[in-house]
Amino acid sequence: MPTTYDDLDFDLKLAEFKINGYLVLQDMIPGETIDRIHTAFTPLLEHVKERESEIAPKERGDVRTGLGRLQHPQRYTLTIPWIEPFADPAVFEHPVILEFLRRYWGSDDYAITCYHSNNPYPGSEYQRWHRDTRLAREIPDAGLRICPVVGVKFPLVDTSEENGSVEVLPSTQYLVDADLEDRYDELLCRGQFPSAHRLDLKKGSMWIQDVRMLHRGTPNRSERPRPELVVCYCRSWYSIGTRIEMPRTTYETLSERGKELLGGARRVDWD
Repeated sequence: MPTTYDDLDFDLKLAEFKINGYLVLQDMIPGETIDRIHTAFTPLLEHVKERESEIAPKERGDVRTGLGRLQHPQRYTLTIPWIEPFADPAVFEHPVILEFLRRYWGSDDYAITCYHSNNPYPGSEYQRWHRDTRLAREIPDAGLRICPVVGVKFPLVDTSEENGSVEVLPSTQYLVDADLEDRYDELLCRGQFPSAHRLDLKKGSMWIQDVRMLHRGTPNRSERPRPELVVCYCRSWYSIGTRIEMPRTTYETLSERGKELLGGARRVDWD
């Protein structure tokens, strides 16, 4: 059965998140929902893979048919179109996620600002150790107690060491040393950091990431891609420089809470 609001000790989960820099929640999305998303996602990703043969700094294409890029050898990114089956309230309005964010930020004043994915194919290699934000550069030597943006990620398949599960280094979200910002990959690959470990997840899991936490993608040695999607949630006063683009007709079908979360989306007329 999917995890519900009543299943969680939110105080404990908030402590885990604040200490570790991430939180794994099992059995969050029904398998049939994940399968519908995966089925619709695959042709978009394949279109990007067939089109993109050179590593590129920016995504290109039409979000409806495949807005993406080759990020590293055999690793592709893809922006997710805000249409069914991707735009499912069971994902972006999940009551456990929204309540967790309310408690973490002490406010309901936050918004969805991106829907994206990172997808290692067979033959991909290690990413560099990195953060998913430039906060440590923008505000050097200032360890913020609360991060104004988090990523809520969910794989479309079971993840493992074979297919390239994500590797994390817990508690690095508070590490603020301007002299180290350009050296993490060098240091972590040479030194001893025993707390680093893989997040081997079951399909239907979600994990919430403090985007400051150091992590990296790992090689996919399987025979299939390992897709993972992320919904970005930000405090209303903070911008990561991206906006959701969605059909006007889709926006009109949102719940009241959905319209609050996506009030900053760019509404377009798609034929």
